[in-house]
Amino acid sequence: MTLDYLYRYNCQPDQVDHLLAAVALDSNRAIIAGYQALALVDLNALTQGGTTSYLHRITGLNARNLYLKDNYVFVNLHAMGATEVYGFAVVRIDGNTLTKIRTIGEANAFLEKMCISGDCLYVAAHNKGIRVYNISDPGNPVKIGSLASGFADAFDIAVSGNTAYVADGAGGLKIVDVTDPTHPVLTGGEDLATSVGTAEAVTVRNGKVYVAVGSAGLAVYNGSDLGSRQVVSTNGFAEDMCWIGDYLAVTTYPGLRVYDASGAFPVLAASEAMNRRGSNGTLRICCGLGAADDGRIIVANWNYADVYQLKPDSQSSQPDINSTEQRIRFSPSAGTRVVTVTNNGQGSLQITGVTSSVASFTTDYSGGTLAAGQSAAFGITYNGSPTQGSGVVRIASNDPDENPLPTQVYGNTTYLDPGEPAIDFTLPILTRDPQTGQFTEESFTLSDCRGKVVWFNIFGSW
Repeated sequence: MTLDYLYRYNCQPDQVDHLLAAVALDSNRAIIAGYQALALVDLNALTQGGTTSYLHRITGLNARNLYLKDNYVFVNLHAMGATEVYGFAVVRIDGNTLTKIRTIGEANAFLEKMCISGDCLYVAAHNKGIRVYNISDPGNPVKIGSLASGFADAFDIAVSGNTAYVADGAGGLKIVDVTDPTHPVLTGGEDLATSVGTAEAVTVRNGKVYVAVGSAGLAVYNGSDLGSRQVVSTNGFAEDMCWIGDYLAVTTYPGLRVYDASGAFPVLAASEAMNRRGSNGTLRICCGLGAADDGRIIVANWNYADVYQLKPDSQSSQPDINSTEQRIRFSPSAGTRVVTVTNNGQGSLQITGVTSSVASFTTDYSGGTLAAGQSAAFGITYNGSPTQGSGVVRIASNDPDENPLPTQVYGNTTYLDPGEPAIDFTLPILTRDPQTGQFTEESFTLSDCRGKVVWFNIFGSW
């Protein structure tokens, strides 16, 4: 299988949206959510180069996730930038018009992801546990139940039959009996010692429970059997999921991965790498997902909402450029780093040139044609100039959604990037006796902590 790029909805020019989620209403329309707005868009009116056009848009909602029932959408409000109490908003859909009906929340409770099962809206509320609302009248949700104890950091909830599965952050997967939704009962689950990763999203299909566990990837369970857990690497921080038939689409910060979940264990079927920064230097982090018909997947990635179509390889003719480097750091002295680009698509990739935004970074590659699966390696050289210490090297090609492909370059740097080896050093430190308040001068040597995670806190006083 492969992912063909179709078209794009762009963040508004003032860049306040930071698009984070999407949900399809029907074959033609979708709602795309962002930090400050909710936009109803016509999918068929989107363009390959991207458009900011929409059918209707309401602002003042710091929308994080979207859940549909009848002609209503429930919108949970994120912690940053909300203009009202943290909770969820009820928005009515009248044709091509969105109208906020009300906001529901409670003091000191940050409501996160939700799910709908029958006439109940189940809400994850971080350290406050879970909430249950009756939505038989979608315009007037009524809180009917809650469970506050036993949770570390509830991010998401999914319900199958009489069982709720809660993605409990660092606390892992929790199991809740919701036979009586007015009195949920915690029946089991993982804890800080037995969990893996950070459980951020959960979904259930055909008796299997799938949990996006952050940097650990995708955890899969046979129902409530916690001992059956298997973990699939997602090659990035897994955050959100949606279903495309028997395929499970997973967003990771670096991109989109689609797994065939029809068998006993998910198998990677297709993927799309997305740059962490676009050619203009703006963030592009893969966040929320929505599914439309015809195998279409709506991917909200901060500054764009991209639409891809999952299809067999034989039906695709698009190229797909990928690079081993998205960010290169050079020390103050001159140097060269090798970059490898690969065509992961099915069509021929035409690389028409490689350019640098500043003269202190140059390349020895002018371009060429790469067939499906082929790669090319070239060097990016920094001449040591301290006056032009950063820039962007852009690879121009016929890739439909990543042209140009940028690599950010930094010269004259003295810091370390994650994964780089550190030169050993010793620092003086002061330790304080909590009983007497007296300070003792000691020292810290990095090599003494080999094999351990070292966390530095720097405090200043004046």
